[in-house]
Amino acid sequence: MGKLPALAILVLFPAVAYAQTPTCDKLEGEQKQLARELLSTQHPYDCCDGTIIECLQEKPVCALAYRLAENICLRVADKQDRDKITRGLSRRARSMMAGKKSKIDLEGLSSVGKGGAPVTLVEYACARCPFCAKITPKLHEAVIEGVLKGKVKMYFKVFPIRGHSHSKETGLGFMAAVEMGRFWEFLMHSYENFDRFCIKRQFNWAEAAGMDKETFKQLVADPGVRDRVVASKKEGIVNKVEATPTFFINGRKFFGDMNFEEMIDILEEEYDRVKGIEYRK
Repeated sequence: MGKLPALAILVLFPAVAYAQTPTCDKLEGEQKQLARELLSTQHPYDCCDGTIIECLQEKPVCALAYRLAENICLRVADKQDRDKITRGLSRRARSMMAGKKSKIDLEGLSSVGKGGAPVTLVEYACARCPFCAKITPKLHEAVIEGVLKGKVKMYFKVFPIRGHSHSKETGLGFMAAVEMGRFWEFLMHSYENFDRFCIKRQFNWAEAAGMDKETFKQLVADPGVRDRVVASKKEGIVNKVEATPTFFINGRKFFGDMNFEEMIDILEEEYDRVKGIEYRK
């Protein structure tokens, strides 16, 4: 038996069945039509074998189908075209379904978030990366006291980018802060003052983050600290880190859209997956 065309599927599944997420329910006109067409052709990569719109009809409702429906409608509302949306969904599926996990050495690194959290987020980033300076503090806040509290623990791996001015020196500063047990305080202060940076201020920033300035200076010049930065960079290269930030979620490289909302959504999806939450209540 052949497949029904998309328009026929839309007739079989009326608007009341489609309007099951807050964002989808608000769409109108051409945006609503585009969302319906995507929901009737895209499939969840887990939990349910049908199209997303078919999965939304089942009881109980597949949690991933609902999450992807909301994601699609958010993209439509953001005026993304069909191709961009389908590419984004494909990259998301690649992130979540990758079987091989990367080897990441977390020894000696401090994490934020609950120690027993089931999701581990590792970020390879440069101290002088503009986008890292924007997204990292937001993720830090979400893990500490936001929607990811108790769900995610977060680690940071130093990965200097040659094209960023003073990435080497600031990378050494980040690693020195690791050695002194004040890494996250120093990172947050550095990123908060990102646009006020000059290399001479790094030592004052260390003091502002609760470190002894002279000890910090000594560590920045320490060959052992330099070796740790080099090792972190080499590990990232082995794990195919090509730009910053690059994220790994429970050992799997994240290929999806690099924005805060997408990161939050996919981290919550991973939490549901690990906890065995397949269906909405």
